[in-house]
Amino acid sequence: MKNSRYAWTAAAATVVLLSWMGFSFRGDALVNDVQVDIISNVGNQFISEAEVIELMRGDQNILTLPVSKWDMSEMERRVEANPFVMDAEVFRDVKGNVLVRVNQRKPIGRIYHKYERDKYIDGSGNLLPTTARHTARVPLIEIQGLNWEDNLTETNYGSDLLELLKFIEKDNFWRAQIAHIVVEADGQIEMIPQVTKQKIVLGMPEDIEAKFEKLMIFYKKILPAKGWNNYSTVNLKFKDQIICE
Repeated sequence: MKNSRYAWTAAAATVVLLSWMGFSFRGDALVNDVQVDIISNVGNQFISEAEVIELMRGDQNILTLPVSKWDMSEMERRVEANPFVMDAEVFRDVKGNVLVRVNQRKPIGRIYHKYERDKYIDGSGNLLPTTARHTARVPLIEIQGLNWEDNLTETNYGSDLLELLKFIEKDNFWRAQIAHIVVEADGQIEMIPQVTKQKIVLGMPEDIEAKFEKLMIFYKKILPAKGWNNYSTVNLKFKDQIICE
């Protein structure tokens, strides 16, 4: 009798649990709330919660329909269609809410062409459109005679330029100091700093770490000894040399 009573109790509990689950997840239920979590990058947010929800909604305003009418994978694709979204994940919780987790792309540079629209560059080299609603404080890259369709890595030179931008981005000092990068038609690079007045001649985007080590020597040792306004140009393009003019 005792075993039978335990078996009946367990069976009854199972029925209650399944009934509760059916109530919570039944296909004709409406969603309580849509909660959006945007993983931002140092204050740069290029898509808002409202924009994410609008992308999910679509033409049919699917968010007002029962859960059985929702296609979570399709909603993820809609959100990921935004060029600033790296990936999106849409799922439900046990309370009947829909959770949306959005991982943004992070601009690390902004290309300026005289006769074309500006484009952002993200850490993977992707070219992204600019928008009047959102801006990023990243180096402005003025380019002459070079172009890419979708990604800097389409050319070997573009890959080298991307490595330069990634080097600047990962270092707090250089990220704050390098404001403007000029890429000449032959690929030679000059940089204009944010604080000091000296033009920085980098040459081709190669041996980047060694060149920035020389630039740090210039800032830490040469300028304090010779005066901050004594030179107008520092040339780093030659191996094992710092040429100040």
